[in-house]
Amino acid sequence: MLETKFDCLNGMHWSMGTVDFEIPYIGDTEKATYIFNQNLVDITWNCMRTLEQNPSTLPQTRTILNGKSVDGLDVTDLLQVKNYGDGAREMVRLLRSGEFKVNIETASSLHRFVGYKDALEWGTLRNLNTAIHDVEYIPPTYEKLPILAERGFDFLNTEVKDPKERAIAVFLFMSRTQFFFDANKRTASLMMNGCLMLNGYWPITVLNRESVEFHEKLGRFYETGDADEMMRFFAHIIKKQYPTKGF
Repeated sequence: MLETKFDCLNGMHWSMGTVDFEIPYIGDTEKATYIFNQNLVDITWNCMRTLEQNPSTLPQTRTILNGKSVDGLDVTDLLQVKNYGDGAREMVRLLRSGEFKVNIETASSLHRFVGYKDALEWGTLRNLNTAIHDVEYIPPTYEKLPILAERGFDFLNTEVKDPKERAIAVFLFMSRTQFFFDANKRTASLMMNGCLMLNGYWPITVLNRESVEFHEKLGRFYETGDADEMMRFFAHIIKKQYPTKGF
């Protein structure tokens, strides 16, 4: 029965509705995006360090997001930071214009910025098979991606009632499915925060100091599809990020 219920999520499953995500609620998308913009440098730096082991420092990240170049940083690392900032600004634009949707079309629009000149192609689903470093799990073949995207996002939007839980599930579903050539987790992190802010919640990020634990647990999730451990991990880091619920 479990497999049938979650079949559209590429083998991902979890005990739905059992984890409390204590993310501050502001109740307004515009205000939530303001908070995101105010913290964009920190969010980008933590995201790059955690997801990609990008060596950019916090001051370098700030400089790059301000549209300037920096010394002592590889061109690829600089591009990753710039691209993430561009994707973040596009996400905010989509949210404020009412165009942001939790679907593959929005994800592809964000990947067009995040994966620019960093992925083999950007803004479109991969058209070759792929693998993930350091795990035995093999992502679905490229032919399956359109139907997985349609059915998976439909399930997340209709069956996962808590928007906070839905946002984290979006990140995990996208990361494990690998819809794009590279920049999957970065794009998924923007979709996660877009989903949160769409529903009036504050943005979240995996802090750099949680990076090792994050990758250990994410690797186990990739291998098994069991997302319970990752759900608990996110609940734990959210409590650290917002110990007083943002107030």
